[in-house]
Amino acid sequence: MVSFWQSYWCSLAAIFRDRNVMLLVIVGPIVYSFYYPFPYSPEVVREIPVAVADMDNSSLSRQLVRLADASPDINVINVVSDSTELRQALWNGDIEGGLIIPAGFRRNIMRGETANAVVLGNGAYFMFDSLELRGFSNAVQALSAQLERRHELTLSVSPEQAAELSDPVRLDLRTTSNPIGGYSTYVVPAVAVVVLQQTLLLGICMLLGRWRESGSPYDMTFRKNRLALVFAVATICLANTLYYIGLVYWREDYPHLGQLRDLLPVVIVFSLTVAAWSVAISSCIRYRVQAVIHLIPTSIPIIFMGGFAWPIESIPTPLVAASMLVPSTVGIQAFLNVDQMGASLVQVLPELTGLFMLFIGSLALIVYRKNWPVPVDK
Repeated sequence: MVSFWQSYWCSLAAIFRDRNVMLLVIVGPIVYSFYYPFPYSPEVVREIPVAVADMDNSSLSRQLVRLADASPDINVINVVSDSTELRQALWNGDIEGGLIIPAGFRRNIMRGETANAVVLGNGAYFMFDSLELRGFSNAVQALSAQLERRHELTLSVSPEQAAELSDPVRLDLRTTSNPIGGYSTYVVPAVAVVVLQQTLLLGICMLLGRWRESGSPYDMTFRKNRLALVFAVATICLANTLYYIGLVYWREDYPHLGQLRDLLPVVIVFSLTVAAWSVAISSCIRYRVQAVIHLIPTSIPIIFMGGFAWPIESIPTPLVAASMLVPSTVGIQAFLNVDQMGASLVQVLPELTGLFMLFIGSLALIVYRKNWPVPVDK
C-alpha cells in the first residue's frame, strides 16, 4: 500500500510521462496563451473603408464628409455622386459601408427642416457595422453641434456662451474595466478560463482511459489514492491559472484591478473544483479515445453558456441551470469580477459558493464510486 504523497507524486509523474496528456495539460495552455490573443492584439477595429454618395454637393454636405473622414473608426476612401455606384461598391466588397447624402440636404437645413442621411452597412460583420454607424453618427452629431453653435452666435452671445448653449449637458463616459473597449481584453480573459478547464479535463480523461486499458500505476480502489490524483491535477491547474493571470495578462497588458488577497482564494477554489470535476467525469471514461470523441464538441456550448458571449438572461432557463454543473460558468464571472473589475472576495461569495458546492459534489462522486482502474498485476 502506497502513501498519499507517493500516489500524489506518482500521478504527476504519470501525467508527465504520457506525451499526449502532457501536451494537453501543460503545452496546450501555453500554446493557447500565445495563439489566442494574437489575432485580437490590435484590440479595436479602426479605419473601416467606407464611401459617401454626395448627391447634394453643397458646402454642408462636403463638411459632413470631412467630419466623417476625421473619425478614427472609418476611412472615407471614395466620394461619388450616385447612390447606385455606392451600392455596387458595397456588393463588390470594396467598402464595408457608406453614407448617402440626398439632394436638398443643405436647403432643408437652411429652412429649419429635418435633413435625412442614409447609412448603408454590411450586417454580416456586426463589428464593422456598429463601428461604421458610430463613425457616421459622431460626424452627424458634430455637424449638428456646429450648426447649433452658429445659430446661437447669431443671437449676439459670446463663443463660450454659444458652446454652452449648443451642448448644455455633457456626458463623461468612463468604463470600470476594459477602458479602451478592446475585443482582446473582453474575450481572452473569459475564454482562458474555459481553455484551462477543457485542456485539463481532456488530458485527465485520456489518462484514466489509458489506465483502464493498460492498468493504473497504483490501486485506485483506495480513496486516498483517488484524492491524491485530485490534488495532483489541482496542482497543475493552479500553476496554469497563475501563469495566465501573472504572465499572460501582464504581457498582453490587460486591466488588472484585483488584489492578490482576493484573487488567490478564487484561483485555489477554482483549481480544486476543476481538478475534482475532471477526475469525476474521467471515472466514466472506459477507453482513451472516448475522451476525444465525447468532450471536444462540448467546448463551444460551454463558452456560450459562460455568460460573456451571450447574455444569460437570453438563454433558456434549463440550459442556465445545466451550466451551473460546469466550473467555468461561475469561474468566469468570479475571475472577471475580481481580476478585471477589482471586486472584493465578499462580492464574489455567490460564485465561490457555487464552485465549492460543485467541488463537494465531485468529491462525493469520486469517494463513493466503485469502478476505478486497478494495476495490471492485481
